[in-house]
Amino acid sequence: MESAPTTRRGIPFWVAAVCLAALFVGIGDHELWTPDEPRVAEVARAMAAGSSWLVPQLAGRPFVEKPPLYFWLSALMLLTLGKVVGATAALRLLPALCGASTLIVLYRAVRRYLGNPQAIGVVLVLATMYGFFHATHWIVVDPLLMFLTSGSVLFLFEGLDREKPRILLAGYLLAGLAFLTKGFVAWAVIGVPGVMLFVLYFRTITHRPLLHLAGFLLLLAPVIAWMGAFYLRGGPELWREWFIENQLGRFLGRTDYLGHIRGPFYYLSIVPGVLLPWTPVLIGWIVRRRWRTIAGYPPAVRNLYLTILAWAFGGLFLLSLAGTKRDIYLFPLLPGFAFLIATSLEGSARWVNAVLKVICLLLLLPMIFFTFGSLVWEEGELTLQWGFSLPLLACAAGALFALIRYRRNILAVTGAVTGLFYLAVVLAVFPVIDQAKNYEPATRYIAAAIPIGDRSSVCAWNSDETTRAIFSYYTGLTLSDIRDGGDLKDSLMRLQKVLDLEDPQYTSVIVLIKYDRVFPPEGISLDPEQIRAKTNMGINRTLLLISGKE
Repeated sequence: MESAPTTRRGIPFWVAAVCLAALFVGIGDHELWTPDEPRVAEVARAMAAGSSWLVPQLAGRPFVEKPPLYFWLSALMLLTLGKVVGATAALRLLPALCGASTLIVLYRAVRRYLGNPQAIGVVLVLATMYGFFHATHWIVVDPLLMFLTSGSVLFLFEGLDREKPRILLAGYLLAGLAFLTKGFVAWAVIGVPGVMLFVLYFRTITHRPLLHLAGFLLLLAPVIAWMGAFYLRGGPELWREWFIENQLGRFLGRTDYLGHIRGPFYYLSIVPGVLLPWTPVLIGWIVRRRWRTIAGYPPAVRNLYLTILAWAFGGLFLLSLAGTKRDIYLFPLLPGFAFLIATSLEGSARWVNAVLKVICLLLLLPMIFFTFGSLVWEEGELTLQWGFSLPLLACAAGALFALIRYRRNILAVTGAVTGLFYLAVVLAVFPVIDQAKNYEPATRYIAAAIPIGDRSSVCAWNSDETTRAIFSYYTGLTLSDIRDGGDLKDSLMRLQKVLDLEDPQYTSVIVLIKYDRVFPPEGISLDPEQIRAKTNMGINRTLLLISGKE
Protein backbone atom coordinates (compact mmCIF):
# COMPACT_ATOMS: atom_id res chain seq x y z
CA MET A 1 0.00 0.00 0.00
CA GLU A 2 1.37 3.42 -0.99
CA SER A 3 1.24 6.40 1.28
CA ALA A 4 -0.29 9.66 0.21
CA PRO A 5 2.10 12.09 -1.49
CA THR A 6 3.71 14.71 0.66
CA THR A 7 5.53 17.96 0.07
CA ARG A 8 9.02 17.47 1.41
CA ARG A 9 10.35 21.00 1.12
CA GLY A 10 8.96 23.77 3.26
CA ILE A 11 7.62 27.11 2.08
CA PRO A 12 9.42 30.25 3.35
CA PHE A 13 7.17 32.48 5.42
CA TRP A 14 7.66 35.51 3.19
CA VAL A 15 6.54 33.53 0.13
CA ALA A 16 3.30 32.51 1.83
CA ALA A 17 2.79 36.09 3.05
CA VAL A 18 3.20 37.50 -0.47
CA CYS A 19 0.73 35.01 -1.95
CA LEU A 20 -1.87 35.72 0.74
CA ALA A 21 -1.31 39.48 0.44
CA ALA A 22 -2.24 39.25 -3.24
CA LEU A 23 -5.78 38.41 -2.08
CA PHE A 24 -6.38 41.91 -0.74
CA VAL A 25 -3.91 44.23 -2.44
CA GLY A 26 -5.59 46.34 -5.09
CA ILE A 27 -9.22 45.78 -4.14
CA GLY A 28 -9.80 49.40 -3.20
CA ASP A 29 -7.68 51.40 -5.62
CA HIS A 30 -10.01 51.45 -8.63
CA GLU A 31 -13.66 51.95 -9.41
CA LEU A 32 -16.22 49.56 -10.86
CA TRP A 33 -15.14 47.69 -13.97
CA THR A 34 -17.36 46.35 -16.70
CA PRO A 35 -19.06 44.12 -17.49
CA ASP A 36 -20.35 42.67 -14.19
CA GLU A 37 -19.28 44.90 -11.33
CA PRO A 38 -21.65 47.83 -12.03
CA ARG A 39 -24.73 45.63 -12.00
CA VAL A 40 -23.85 43.70 -8.85
CA ALA A 41 -22.73 46.85 -7.05
CA GLU A 42 -25.89 48.75 -7.92
CA VAL A 43 -28.15 45.94 -6.71
CA ALA A 44 -26.27 45.91 -3.40
CA ARG A 45 -26.36 49.72 -3.13
CA ALA A 46 -30.11 49.75 -3.72
CA MET A 47 -30.63 47.15 -0.99
CA ALA A 48 -28.49 49.12 1.44
CA ALA A 49 -30.48 52.22 0.54
CA GLY A 50 -33.79 50.57 1.38
CA SER A 51 -35.06 48.67 -1.68
CA SER A 52 -36.57 45.20 -1.39
CA TRP A 53 -34.30 42.49 0.03
CA LEU A 54 -36.52 39.76 -1.42
CA VAL A 55 -36.70 41.08 -4.99
CA PRO A 56 -33.33 42.65 -5.92
CA GLN A 57 -33.56 45.91 -7.86
CA LEU A 58 -31.28 47.16 -10.63
CA ALA A 59 -31.72 50.84 -11.44
CA GLY A 60 -35.32 50.76 -10.28
CA ARG A 61 -36.27 47.47 -11.98
CA PRO A 62 -36.41 43.89 -10.65
CA PHE A 63 -33.18 41.96 -11.19
CA VAL A 64 -33.85 38.26 -10.67
CA GLU A 65 -31.02 36.51 -12.48
CA LYS A 66 -29.83 34.95 -9.22
CA PRO A 67 -31.02 34.41 -5.66
CA PRO A 68 -30.11 37.26 -3.32
CA LEU A 69 -27.57 35.91 -0.77
CA TYR A 70 -24.56 37.63 -2.33
CA PHE A 71 -26.49 40.88 -2.60
CA TRP A 72 -27.54 40.62 1.04
CA LEU A 73 -23.94 40.23 2.15
CA SER A 74 -22.79 43.03 -0.15
CA ALA A 75 -25.45 45.35 1.24
CA LEU A 76 -24.27 44.51 4.76
CA MET A 77 -20.70 45.33 3.72
CA LEU A 78 -21.89 48.73 2.52
CA LEU A 79 -23.83 49.41 5.69
CA THR A 80 -20.96 48.41 8.00
CA LEU A 81 -17.78 49.32 6.12
CA GLY A 82 -18.91 51.53 3.28
CA LYS A 83 -18.33 54.79 5.12
CA VAL A 84 -14.98 53.57 6.50
CA VAL A 85 -13.18 52.27 3.41
CA GLY A 86 -15.46 53.55 0.66
CA ALA A 87 -18.39 51.86 -1.06
CA THR A 88 -16.49 50.19 -3.89
CA ALA A 89 -13.69 48.91 -1.65
CA ALA A 90 -16.27 47.52 0.81
CA LEU A 91 -18.03 45.69 -2.01
CA ARG A 92 -14.79 44.29 -3.39
CA LEU A 93 -13.73 43.16 0.07
CA LEU A 94 -16.49 40.54 0.06
CA PRO A 95 -15.04 38.39 -2.77
CA ALA A 96 -11.60 38.73 -1.17
CA LEU A 97 -12.99 37.42 2.12
CA CYS A 98 -14.74 34.61 0.25
CA GLY A 99 -11.38 33.68 -1.25
CA ALA A 100 -9.69 33.73 2.15
CA SER A 101 -12.48 31.59 3.60
CA THR A 102 -12.07 29.10 0.78
CA LEU A 103 -8.36 28.80 1.56
CA ILE A 104 -9.17 28.19 5.23
CA VAL A 105 -11.67 25.36 4.66
CA LEU A 106 -9.37 23.79 2.07
CA TYR A 107 -6.36 24.01 4.39
CA ARG A 108 -8.36 22.49 7.24
CA ALA A 109 -9.46 19.47 5.21
CA VAL A 110 -6.11 18.75 3.58
CA ARG A 111 -4.20 19.17 6.85
CA ARG A 112 -6.43 16.64 8.57
CA TYR A 113 -5.84 13.96 5.92
CA LEU A 114 -2.47 14.74 4.36
CA GLY A 115 -0.63 16.82 6.93
CA ASN A 116 0.41 20.43 7.31
CA PRO A 117 3.08 20.63 4.55
CA GLN A 118 0.68 19.33 1.92
CA ALA A 119 -2.09 21.62 3.15
CA ILE A 120 0.18 24.65 2.80
CA GLY A 121 1.08 23.50 -0.70
CA VAL A 122 -2.58 23.25 -1.74
CA VAL A 123 -3.30 26.71 -0.32
CA LEU A 124 -0.29 28.19 -2.12
CA VAL A 125 -1.32 26.67 -5.45
CA LEU A 126 -4.89 27.93 -5.17
CA ALA A 127 -3.86 31.39 -3.96
CA THR A 128 -1.63 31.87 -7.00
CA MET A 129 -3.98 30.55 -9.67
CA TYR A 130 -4.96 33.23 -12.15
CA GLY A 131 -8.62 32.30 -11.86
CA PHE A 132 -8.49 32.63 -8.08
CA PHE A 133 -6.73 36.00 -8.25
CA HIS A 134 -9.37 37.12 -10.72
CA ALA A 135 -12.19 35.88 -8.51
CA THR A 136 -10.98 37.64 -5.37
CA HIS A 137 -10.65 41.01 -7.12
CA TRP A 138 -14.00 41.09 -8.91
CA ILE A 139 -17.45 41.97 -7.61
CA VAL A 140 -19.37 38.90 -8.81
CA VAL A 141 -21.32 36.20 -6.99
CA ASP A 142 -19.09 33.29 -8.02
CA PRO A 143 -16.41 33.76 -5.30
CA LEU A 144 -19.12 33.24 -2.67
CA LEU A 145 -20.30 30.16 -4.56
CA MET A 146 -16.69 28.91 -4.58
CA PHE A 147 -16.49 29.19 -0.80
CA LEU A 148 -19.88 27.60 -0.13
CA THR A 149 -19.27 24.80 -2.62
CA SER A 150 -15.85 24.06 -1.11
CA GLY A 151 -17.20 24.10 2.41
CA SER A 152 -20.15 21.91 1.54
CA VAL A 153 -18.16 19.24 -0.32
CA LEU A 154 -15.34 19.08 2.23
CA PHE A 155 -17.61 19.16 5.28
CA LEU A 156 -19.87 16.48 3.84
CA PHE A 157 -16.82 14.32 3.15
CA GLU A 158 -15.33 14.78 6.60
CA GLY A 159 -18.68 14.35 8.30
CA LEU A 160 -19.20 11.03 6.53
CA ASP A 161 -15.64 9.77 6.76
CA ARG A 162 -15.12 10.61 10.43
CA GLU A 163 -18.81 10.24 11.36
CA LYS A 164 -19.05 13.75 12.75
CA PRO A 165 -22.75 14.77 12.76
CA ARG A 166 -22.15 18.49 13.35
CA ILE A 167 -19.69 18.77 10.49
CA LEU A 168 -22.02 16.77 8.25
CA LEU A 169 -24.97 19.04 9.05
CA ALA A 170 -22.78 22.07 8.39
CA GLY A 171 -22.09 20.66 4.93
CA TYR A 172 -25.81 20.33 4.23
CA LEU A 173 -26.44 23.88 5.44
CA LEU A 174 -23.71 25.30 3.22
CA ALA A 175 -25.29 23.50 0.26
CA GLY A 176 -28.57 25.27 1.03
CA LEU A 177 -26.79 28.62 1.23
CA ALA A 178 -25.04 27.85 -2.06
CA PHE A 179 -28.47 27.60 -3.67
CA LEU A 180 -29.28 31.07 -2.34
CA THR A 181 -26.17 32.27 -4.16
CA LYS A 182 -26.72 30.91 -7.66
CA GLY A 183 -29.71 28.61 -7.70
CA PHE A 184 -29.89 25.07 -9.04
CA VAL A 185 -26.47 25.20 -10.67
CA ALA A 186 -24.97 25.32 -7.17
CA TRP A 187 -26.70 22.07 -6.27
CA ALA A 188 -25.56 20.54 -9.56
CA VAL A 189 -21.91 21.39 -8.86
CA ILE A 190 -22.18 20.01 -5.32
CA GLY A 191 -24.29 17.08 -6.48
CA VAL A 192 -21.59 15.51 -8.66
CA PRO A 193 -19.16 14.91 -5.76
CA GLY A 194 -22.26 14.27 -3.64
CA VAL A 195 -23.07 11.22 -5.78
CA MET A 196 -19.50 10.01 -5.31
CA LEU A 197 -19.87 10.42 -1.54
CA PHE A 198 -23.14 8.46 -1.63
CA VAL A 199 -21.40 5.58 -3.39
CA LEU A 200 -18.33 5.62 -1.14
CA TYR A 201 -20.24 5.93 2.13
CA PHE A 202 -23.48 4.18 1.32
CA ARG A 203 -23.38 2.05 4.45
CA THR A 204 -22.61 5.01 6.67
CA ILE A 205 -25.49 6.98 5.18
CA THR A 206 -28.04 4.16 5.48
CA HIS A 207 -26.88 3.44 9.01
CA ARG A 208 -28.12 6.85 10.24
CA PRO A 209 -31.03 7.83 7.96
CA LEU A 210 -32.56 10.29 10.45
CA LEU A 211 -29.33 12.27 10.58
CA HIS A 212 -29.31 12.70 6.82
CA LEU A 213 -33.02 13.47 6.79
CA ALA A 214 -32.25 16.28 9.22
CA GLY A 215 -29.43 17.34 6.90
CA PHE A 216 -31.78 17.56 3.92
CA LEU A 217 -34.25 19.56 5.96
CA LEU A 218 -31.43 21.90 6.93
CA LEU A 219 -30.50 22.17 3.25
CA LEU A 220 -34.06 22.88 2.13
CA ALA A 221 -35.12 25.21 4.91
CA PRO A 222 -33.43 28.43 3.70
CA VAL A 223 -34.31 27.59 0.09
CA ILE A 224 -38.01 27.05 0.73
CA ALA A 225 -38.19 30.09 2.99
CA TRP A 226 -36.72 32.39 0.35
CA MET A 227 -38.58 30.87 -2.61
CA GLY A 228 -41.91 31.20 -0.82
CA ALA A 229 -41.24 34.78 0.24
CA PHE A 230 -39.96 35.65 -3.23
CA TYR A 231 -43.07 34.27 -4.93
CA LEU A 232 -45.40 36.11 -2.57
CA ARG A 233 -43.52 39.38 -2.99
CA GLY A 234 -42.59 39.21 -6.69
CA GLY A 235 -45.60 37.38 -8.12
CA PRO A 236 -45.83 34.70 -10.81
CA GLU A 237 -44.25 36.80 -13.59
CA LEU A 238 -41.01 37.41 -11.70
CA TRP A 239 -41.05 33.81 -10.52
CA ARG A 240 -41.24 32.67 -14.13
CA GLU A 241 -38.43 35.03 -15.14
CA TRP A 242 -36.19 33.68 -12.38
CA PHE A 243 -37.02 30.00 -12.67
CA ILE A 244 -37.82 29.44 -16.36
CA GLU A 245 -35.60 32.00 -18.08
CA ASN A 246 -32.64 32.36 -15.76
CA GLN A 247 -32.44 28.91 -14.17
CA LEU A 248 -33.67 26.43 -16.78
CA GLY A 249 -33.23 28.66 -19.82
CA ARG A 250 -29.59 29.52 -19.17
CA PHE A 251 -28.63 25.89 -18.50
CA LEU A 252 -30.46 24.58 -21.56
CA GLY A 253 -29.21 27.41 -23.77
CA ARG A 254 -32.71 28.56 -24.69
CA THR A 255 -32.25 32.17 -23.55
CA ASP A 256 -29.78 33.23 -26.20
CA TYR A 257 -30.89 36.85 -25.81
CA LEU A 258 -29.19 36.79 -22.38
CA GLY A 259 -25.86 36.02 -24.05
CA HIS A 260 -22.90 33.73 -23.26
CA ILE A 261 -24.19 30.81 -25.35
CA ARG A 262 -21.14 28.64 -26.10
CA GLY A 263 -20.37 25.28 -27.64
CA PRO A 264 -19.72 22.11 -25.62
CA PHE A 265 -15.91 22.40 -25.88
CA TYR A 266 -15.65 26.02 -24.79
CA TYR A 267 -13.95 25.26 -21.48
CA LEU A 268 -11.19 23.20 -23.08
CA SER A 269 -9.57 26.43 -24.21
CA ILE A 270 -10.42 28.32 -21.00
CA VAL A 271 -9.29 25.92 -18.28
CA PRO A 272 -5.55 26.08 -19.13
CA GLY A 273 -5.55 29.86 -18.73
CA VAL A 274 -7.62 29.84 -15.55
CA LEU A 275 -5.23 27.37 -13.87
CA LEU A 276 -2.04 29.26 -14.78
CA PRO A 277 0.77 29.08 -13.82
CA TRP A 278 0.04 25.52 -12.66
CA THR A 279 -1.45 24.17 -15.88
CA PRO A 280 1.66 22.11 -16.81
CA VAL A 281 1.37 20.17 -13.56
CA LEU A 282 -2.20 19.10 -14.32
CA ILE A 283 -1.25 18.18 -17.89
CA GLY A 284 1.64 16.10 -16.57
CA TRP A 285 -0.69 14.42 -14.07
CA ILE A 286 -3.04 13.46 -16.89
CA VAL A 287 -0.36 12.43 -19.39
CA ARG A 288 1.47 10.20 -16.91
CA ARG A 289 -1.86 8.77 -15.72
CA ARG A 290 -0.89 9.36 -12.12
CA TRP A 291 -4.50 8.91 -11.03
CA ARG A 292 -3.77 5.17 -11.10
CA THR A 293 -1.78 5.55 -7.87
CA ILE A 294 -4.92 6.62 -6.00
CA ALA A 295 -5.93 2.99 -5.53
CA GLY A 296 -2.87 2.42 -3.34
CA TYR A 297 -3.57 5.21 -0.86
CA PRO A 298 -5.08 4.64 2.60
CA PRO A 299 -8.90 4.34 2.38
CA ALA A 300 -9.71 7.80 3.76
CA VAL A 301 -7.18 9.53 1.50
CA ARG A 302 -8.33 7.49 -1.49
CA ASN A 303 -11.93 8.51 -0.87
CA LEU A 304 -10.87 12.14 -0.54
CA TYR A 305 -9.13 11.95 -3.91
CA LEU A 306 -12.12 10.32 -5.58
CA THR A 307 -14.46 12.95 -4.17
CA ILE A 308 -12.26 15.79 -5.40
CA LEU A 309 -11.87 14.16 -8.81
CA ALA A 310 -15.66 14.12 -9.09
CA TRP A 311 -15.76 17.73 -7.89
CA ALA A 312 -13.18 19.05 -10.39
CA PHE A 313 -13.65 16.97 -13.53
CA GLY A 314 -17.27 16.03 -12.93
CA GLY A 315 -18.12 19.66 -12.36
CA LEU A 316 -16.25 20.63 -15.53
CA PHE A 317 -18.24 18.08 -17.52
CA LEU A 318 -21.49 19.34 -16.03
CA LEU A 319 -20.70 22.98 -16.84
CA SER A 320 -19.77 21.95 -20.37
CA LEU A 321 -23.29 20.55 -20.82
CA ALA A 322 -24.85 23.89 -19.91
CA GLY A 323 -25.81 26.25 -22.71
CA THR A 324 -24.36 29.40 -21.15
CA LYS A 325 -20.65 29.41 -20.36
CA ARG A 326 -18.21 31.93 -18.91
CA ASP A 327 -14.77 31.64 -17.36
CA ILE A 328 -16.11 32.84 -14.00
CA TYR A 329 -18.39 29.80 -13.84
CA LEU A 330 -15.25 27.72 -13.24
CA PHE A 331 -14.45 29.46 -9.94
CA PRO A 332 -16.22 26.83 -7.75
CA LEU A 333 -14.04 24.10 -9.28
CA LEU A 334 -10.68 25.78 -8.68
CA PRO A 335 -10.12 24.39 -5.15
CA GLY A 336 -10.54 20.86 -6.47
CA PHE A 337 -8.01 21.42 -9.24
CA ALA A 338 -5.64 23.08 -6.76
CA PHE A 339 -5.74 19.95 -4.61
CA LEU A 340 -4.95 17.67 -7.55
CA ILE A 341 -2.13 19.93 -8.74
CA ALA A 342 -0.46 20.43 -5.35
CA THR A 343 -0.60 16.75 -4.40
CA SER A 344 0.94 15.69 -7.73
CA LEU A 345 3.64 18.38 -7.85
CA GLU A 346 6.17 16.33 -5.91
CA GLY A 347 7.69 13.85 -8.32
CA SER A 348 6.42 15.57 -11.46
CA ALA A 349 8.22 14.95 -14.73
CA ARG A 350 11.29 17.06 -15.43
CA TRP A 351 9.58 18.79 -18.31
CA VAL A 352 6.85 20.01 -15.94
CA ASN A 353 9.39 21.66 -13.65
CA ALA A 354 11.20 23.10 -16.66
CA VAL A 355 8.01 24.63 -18.04
CA LEU A 356 7.15 26.12 -14.64
CA LYS A 357 10.58 27.76 -14.49
CA VAL A 358 10.09 29.16 -17.98
CA ILE A 359 6.74 30.59 -16.91
CA CYS A 360 8.43 32.18 -13.90
CA LEU A 361 11.03 33.80 -16.16
CA LEU A 362 8.27 35.11 -18.42
CA LEU A 363 6.51 36.61 -15.38
CA LEU A 364 9.76 38.22 -14.25
CA LEU A 365 10.27 40.12 -17.52
CA PRO A 366 7.24 42.45 -17.22
CA MET A 367 8.17 43.17 -13.60
CA ILE A 368 11.57 44.37 -14.78
CA PHE A 369 10.02 46.31 -17.65
CA PHE A 370 7.49 48.15 -15.49
CA THR A 371 10.23 49.06 -13.03
CA PHE A 372 11.51 51.52 -15.63
CA GLY A 373 8.44 52.16 -17.76
CA SER A 374 4.70 52.64 -17.34
CA LEU A 375 1.69 52.51 -19.61
CA VAL A 376 -0.67 55.49 -19.71
CA TRP A 377 -4.09 55.65 -21.32
CA GLU A 378 -4.60 59.12 -22.79
CA GLU A 379 -7.42 60.18 -25.10
CA GLY A 380 -8.11 56.67 -26.27
CA GLU A 381 -4.48 55.77 -26.91
CA LEU A 382 -2.03 53.66 -24.93
CA THR A 383 1.39 55.31 -24.55
CA LEU A 384 4.63 54.35 -22.84
CA GLN A 385 6.32 56.65 -20.37
CA TRP A 386 9.76 56.06 -18.86
CA GLY A 387 10.33 56.41 -15.15
CA PHE A 388 11.30 54.44 -12.08
CA SER A 389 9.22 52.54 -9.52
CA LEU A 390 10.82 51.33 -6.30
CA PRO A 391 7.92 48.97 -5.37
CA LEU A 392 8.13 47.30 -8.77
CA LEU A 393 11.88 47.00 -8.41
CA ALA A 394 11.29 45.24 -5.09
CA CYS A 395 8.87 42.82 -6.78
CA ALA A 396 11.36 42.04 -9.54
CA ALA A 397 14.23 41.65 -7.07
CA GLY A 398 12.17 39.33 -4.87
CA ALA A 399 11.23 37.18 -7.86
CA LEU A 400 14.84 36.97 -9.01
CA PHE A 401 15.94 36.06 -5.49
CA ALA A 402 13.36 33.27 -5.33
CA LEU A 403 14.46 31.89 -8.70
CA ILE A 404 18.03 31.64 -7.48
CA ARG A 405 17.57 30.79 -3.81
CA TYR A 406 14.78 28.20 -4.13
CA ARG A 407 15.62 26.79 -7.55
CA ARG A 408 15.18 23.22 -6.28
CA ASN A 409 11.83 23.94 -4.62
CA ILE A 410 9.54 24.45 -7.58
CA LEU A 411 6.50 25.12 -5.36
CA ALA A 412 8.25 27.96 -3.52
CA VAL A 413 9.72 29.42 -6.71
CA THR A 414 6.47 29.41 -8.67
CA GLY A 415 4.45 30.66 -5.71
CA ALA A 416 6.86 33.50 -4.94
CA VAL A 417 7.24 34.69 -8.53
CA THR A 418 3.51 34.47 -9.26
CA GLY A 419 2.52 36.24 -6.05
CA LEU A 420 4.99 39.04 -6.72
CA PHE A 421 3.77 39.22 -10.30
CA TYR A 422 0.21 39.79 -9.10
CA LEU A 423 1.41 42.59 -6.82
CA ALA A 424 3.22 44.14 -9.77
CA VAL A 425 0.06 43.87 -11.89
CA VAL A 426 -1.89 45.74 -9.23
CA LEU A 427 0.72 48.51 -9.21
CA ALA A 428 1.43 48.81 -12.94
CA VAL A 429 -1.53 47.43 -14.88
CA PHE A 430 -4.62 48.08 -12.76
CA PRO A 431 -4.35 51.88 -13.19
CA VAL A 432 -4.31 51.46 -16.98
CA ILE A 433 -7.28 49.09 -16.94
CA ASP A 434 -9.10 51.51 -14.66
CA GLN A 435 -8.71 54.29 -17.20
CA ALA A 436 -10.24 52.09 -19.87
CA LYS A 437 -12.97 50.32 -17.85
CA ASN A 438 -13.93 52.96 -15.30
CA TYR A 439 -17.17 54.60 -16.43
CA GLU A 440 -17.54 56.83 -13.39
CA PRO A 441 -16.01 60.05 -14.87
CA ALA A 442 -18.19 59.97 -17.99
CA THR A 443 -21.28 59.21 -15.92
CA ARG A 444 -20.70 62.09 -13.51
CA TYR A 445 -19.88 64.45 -16.37
CA ILE A 446 -23.17 63.79 -18.13
CA ALA A 447 -25.16 63.92 -14.89
CA ALA A 448 -23.59 67.25 -13.96
CA ALA A 449 -24.79 68.73 -17.26
CA ILE A 450 -28.43 68.01 -16.37
CA PRO A 451 -30.16 70.89 -14.58
CA ILE A 452 -31.31 69.79 -11.13
CA GLY A 453 -34.94 70.46 -11.95
CA ASP A 454 -34.79 68.32 -15.10
CA ARG A 455 -33.40 65.09 -13.59
CA SER A 456 -36.83 63.47 -13.39
CA SER A 457 -37.55 64.19 -17.07
CA VAL A 458 -34.48 62.50 -18.55
CA CYS A 459 -34.81 59.19 -20.39
CA ALA A 460 -32.29 56.97 -22.15
CA TRP A 461 -31.82 55.63 -25.65
CA ASN A 462 -29.98 52.42 -26.49
CA SER A 463 -28.77 52.02 -22.90
CA ASP A 464 -27.89 48.66 -21.39
CA GLU A 465 -27.97 47.27 -17.84
CA THR A 466 -24.39 48.35 -17.22
CA THR A 467 -25.05 51.97 -18.21
CA ARG A 468 -28.24 52.22 -16.17
CA ALA A 469 -26.49 50.64 -13.19
CA ILE A 470 -23.54 53.04 -13.43
CA PHE A 471 -25.78 56.11 -13.49
CA SER A 472 -27.83 54.90 -10.56
CA TYR A 473 -24.77 53.86 -8.52
CA TYR A 474 -22.72 57.02 -8.96
CA THR A 475 -25.32 59.75 -9.54
CA GLY A 476 -28.62 58.41 -8.19
CA LEU A 477 -30.19 58.94 -11.61
CA THR A 478 -32.68 56.23 -12.55
CA LEU A 479 -32.99 55.96 -16.32
CA SER A 480 -35.83 54.45 -18.31
CA ASP A 481 -34.98 53.48 -21.87
CA ILE A 482 -37.70 54.41 -24.35
CA ARG A 483 -36.68 51.46 -26.53
CA ASP A 484 -37.84 49.00 -23.85
CA GLY A 485 -41.23 47.36 -24.23
CA GLY A 486 -42.08 48.38 -27.81
CA ASP A 487 -41.10 47.87 -31.42
CA LEU A 488 -38.44 50.00 -33.07
CA LYS A 489 -40.88 52.12 -35.08
CA ASP A 490 -42.83 53.18 -31.99
CA SER A 491 -39.60 53.84 -30.09
CA LEU A 492 -38.29 56.07 -32.90
CA MET A 493 -41.53 58.02 -32.95
CA ARG A 494 -41.27 58.65 -29.23
CA LEU A 495 -37.60 59.62 -29.51
CA GLN A 496 -38.54 62.27 -32.05
CA LYS A 497 -41.24 63.57 -29.73
CA VAL A 498 -38.69 63.88 -26.89
CA LEU A 499 -36.32 65.75 -29.20
CA ASP A 500 -39.17 68.05 -30.28
CA LEU A 501 -40.40 68.65 -26.69
CA GLU A 502 -43.70 66.97 -27.54
CA ASP A 503 -43.42 64.05 -25.14
CA PRO A 504 -45.57 64.37 -21.99
CA GLN A 505 -42.94 62.79 -19.72
CA TYR A 506 -39.41 63.46 -20.99
CA THR A 507 -37.60 66.59 -22.15
CA SER A 508 -34.09 65.24 -22.71
CA VAL A 509 -32.38 61.95 -23.46
CA ILE A 510 -29.07 60.29 -22.63
CA VAL A 511 -27.82 58.36 -25.64
CA LEU A 512 -25.32 55.51 -25.54
CA ILE A 513 -23.39 54.95 -28.77
CA LYS A 514 -21.42 51.71 -28.94
CA TYR A 515 -18.53 51.01 -31.26
CA ASP A 516 -19.08 52.51 -34.73
CA ARG A 517 -22.83 53.06 -34.53
CA VAL A 518 -24.16 56.47 -35.40
CA PHE A 519 -26.75 58.77 -33.94
CA PRO A 520 -29.38 59.89 -34.78
CA PRO A 521 -30.97 56.90 -36.50
CA GLU A 522 -32.32 57.31 -40.02
CA GLY A 523 -35.46 59.39 -40.08
CA ILE A 524 -34.76 61.25 -36.82
CA SER A 525 -34.29 65.01 -37.00
CA LEU A 526 -31.69 66.47 -34.64
CA ASP A 527 -30.19 69.94 -34.43
CA PRO A 528 -26.49 69.73 -33.38
CA GLU A 529 -27.14 72.56 -30.90
CA GLN A 530 -29.41 70.23 -28.93
CA ILE A 531 -26.37 68.21 -27.79
CA ARG A 532 -25.63 69.59 -24.32
CA ALA A 533 -22.77 67.28 -23.44
CA LYS A 534 -20.68 64.60 -25.09
CA THR A 535 -17.96 62.37 -23.62
CA ASN A 536 -16.20 59.07 -24.21
CA MET A 537 -17.15 56.22 -21.91
CA GLY A 538 -14.35 53.70 -21.82
CA ILE A 539 -12.86 52.51 -25.09
CA ASN A 540 -15.74 51.98 -27.49
CA ARG A 541 -18.60 53.94 -25.97
CA THR A 542 -19.80 57.51 -26.26
CA LEU A 543 -22.42 59.27 -24.15
CA LEU A 544 -24.56 62.14 -25.37
CA LEU A 545 -26.94 64.34 -23.41
CA ILE A 546 -29.50 65.77 -25.82
CA SER A 547 -32.21 68.24 -24.86
CA GLY A 548 -35.51 68.84 -26.58
CA LYS A 549 -35.59 71.61 -29.16
CA GLU A 550 -37.25 74.71 -27.83
